[in-house]
Amino acid sequence: MKWTVNIEGKSNQRIIIKFDPKNEVILFIGQYKPHNKEWVDFSEITHVMNIDLEAIKILIEKTYDLMKVRIDAYNNINEGFTLIKNIEIKEDEK
Repeated sequence: MKWTVNIEGKSNQRIIIKFDPKNEVILFIGQYKPHNKEWVDFSEITHVMNIDLEAIKILIEKTYDLMKVRIDAYNNINEGFTLIKNIEIKEDEK
């Protein structure tokens, strides 16, 4: 079973919650959709089956916070590569 939690004001971010009763776990997966690309998993938290509404809220927040940190890192890397136009590697002269 799977649910999608959309994040208000962030159409390129979402949290997928998957319930796996056979393995008795619930997965919280933070996903990010870079411009013109497919959804990418940016964070994942696993929890045992026994859960209540307060625990769900806390786990969604933790998943989102971890995803935010990783999105910031991705954006910094992506921005850096847009500035790099050419790399020249020179061999040492002997």
